[in-house]
Amino acid sequence: MKSSIISFFLLASSLFADEGMWPLNMVPKAEIREMHGIEITENWLDHVQKACLRMSTGGSGSFVSAQGLVLTNHHVGAEAIYNLSTQEKDLLKEGFYAKTREEERACPNMYVDQLIAIQDVTDQITLKLSPLLTPVEREKERKILIAQILAQAKEETGLQPEMVTLYRGARYHLYLYKRYNDVRLVMCPEQSIASFGGDIENFEFPRHALDMCFFRVYHEGKPLQTDHYFKWSIAGPQEEETLFVLGHPGRTERILTASHLAFLRDYEIPLILNMIVEKIEILEAFSAQNEERARMASHLIHRYQNAYKVYNAFNEGLKHSSLIQRKSQAEELLLKTLSSDETAIWSFLGMTLEEAKAFYPEYFVLERMGGAHFCKLFTWARLLVRAADEQRKPNEERLREYQESELPALEMDLLGAQPIYPEMEVVLLDASLESLKALLEDEHPLQEFLMTQDAETLINESQLSDLDYRRKLLEDPAALAMSQDPLILLARAIDPYARKIREQYEEEFFGPQKESYAQMTHILFKQKGESLYPDATFTLRLSLGKMEGYEEGGEWLSPLTDIAGVYAKATSHAGEPFYSLPSSWRGKEEILKGSTPFNFVSTHDIIGGNSGSPMINAKGEVVGLIFDGNRHSFLWDFEFDQTLGRAISVHSAGILESLQKVYDAQRLVEELILMDPL
Repeated sequence: MKSSIISFFLLASSLFADEGMWPLNMVPKAEIREMHGIEITENWLDHVQKACLRMSTGGSGSFVSAQGLVLTNHHVGAEAIYNLSTQEKDLLKEGFYAKTREEERACPNMYVDQLIAIQDVTDQITLKLSPLLTPVEREKERKILIAQILAQAKEETGLQPEMVTLYRGARYHLYLYKRYNDVRLVMCPEQSIASFGGDIENFEFPRHALDMCFFRVYHEGKPLQTDHYFKWSIAGPQEEETLFVLGHPGRTERILTASHLAFLRDYEIPLILNMIVEKIEILEAFSAQNEERARMASHLIHRYQNAYKVYNAFNEGLKHSSLIQRKSQAEELLLKTLSSDETAIWSFLGMTLEEAKAFYPEYFVLERMGGAHFCKLFTWARLLVRAADEQRKPNEERLREYQESELPALEMDLLGAQPIYPEMEVVLLDASLESLKALLEDEHPLQEFLMTQDAETLINESQLSDLDYRRKLLEDPAALAMSQDPLILLARAIDPYARKIREQYEEEFFGPQKESYAQMTHILFKQKGESLYPDATFTLRLSLGKMEGYEEGGEWLSPLTDIAGVYAKATSHAGEPFYSLPSSWRGKEEILKGSTPFNFVSTHDIIGGNSGSPMINAKGEVVGLIFDGNRHSFLWDFEFDQTLGRAISVHSAGILESLQKVYDAQRLVEELILMDPL
């Protein structure tokens, strides 16, 4: 199969035959036929494309019945499950199963996207950009062209359009999605078995986790009827069988230069890690106060702990691996073969990285972190303030997230019913304001204003937890302009500085580096041809691999674990946190078939965002459900290596055995394996 984008810099690392996260309009069908003896047809690709889903909660999913049944990970669905929970009924802790269709629970603010079509629109953008424009001018013109294409696509198709930038700017593809807003919870196991082993076993193997849940998509009040779904494999994956993972990997950075990786290591990742550690500390302190506060904070703690492991691994990997050194050496060899104009591209990118060091911390705290990582109420305040400002502008001049094509998702976020816990909002906002003051320069104009802000007063005197009030502010710009809500005033005070630093970031860093990488990619295309997969972009990708164990510390690890191992591990770790089985599993050893496969590892090229991806065989049957990678996969963001790196999945047979004998979910089992309308 064609080699990785990492060969751009002629790295001496080994390349793997099945490496690659392939967009479905770029799948190397001839190479798959030659290497695996499998004929990938356009009809097959169209079917699997429409059977796959992108979850609004940040992962992947798929249809697994003709009645709109959706399979994904428990941790992908956790936010929706959390939002449906109350102090009296904690669905994350207790689990949930709808015995009838009427009991399926509607999930506020949740939607799924089904990819309908992909169009290459590169020429519609690049051919209209004059070479006489400066990089800043080209970036502004590019934004206008993209906004126009998106608006036209939305009007002509009625679908949800998205512009996907590939190779950091060398190619532009228009993705068109069918969006379904009526999503209902059907079944989820208890979190204690879904994440069995907890943070201790996160990113480790062997694993014994039932990280799965089921939702259902409804259309016009009825379960969606679809011909595009994956049938269920009772047997699961076979050794040496070629298997496919179809999901939405979030972001890889395999194209980055050595100097750009060093920038991540020295500037970006430390900022992210500090923020994550701060959030974990304050949430754990909040959680320790009582059982109800522990429930409130549990979902966020789990999310931040998972993020900490990932970014800490990035940090350690970039510090101690030879990746940056090897990239640097390979770049030196490559530059000797290029013209002076071509080598200038690397110098220009290096200069933009150097200049960004001066303003990146302010960008991080005001724009990148500002909002989503403050607290939920402040996030809404910021969205409302910006929405009012942006909607006064022509569509093509707005910030991307406020253009007409994005407004439905914005409205769903602002106007959906979500639980608000004021006491947790206070501690989150207080910590964020302190971080803001610490990261801004002492002479920054915001410092004096921030010194007067009190998080408890801001939260307790705000009306933004009132859905009707948020709707009024969103629909009536005049009401927003007159609002004296303290969080609206806070967002309004911060926003001019956030906008200014965002503009500087985009003009002096994001735009120029995008142009540099596009030019680098064109050099690669000249040398290698246009047959290299692009970095991940949280869009649908296909990867190939097989179930295969690996050697760890001189010991060969079998690729499979089984249900008997769940009970063995619970016994050997009795009394330890994260290893306590839920009551539904206790005493079921005699009923369950202990040899039933539960989790397994495979050689697939995946990354964050692939969580919830179906693993299928060539017949289009679900054999597994991706939920993690082992610790050797951490640096796959920057370089793929399957020597020890593995993807981890829940086995299809293990899911069925659990549904039948632990949860008595016969209605669900029959829908999966009989495919009868129920």
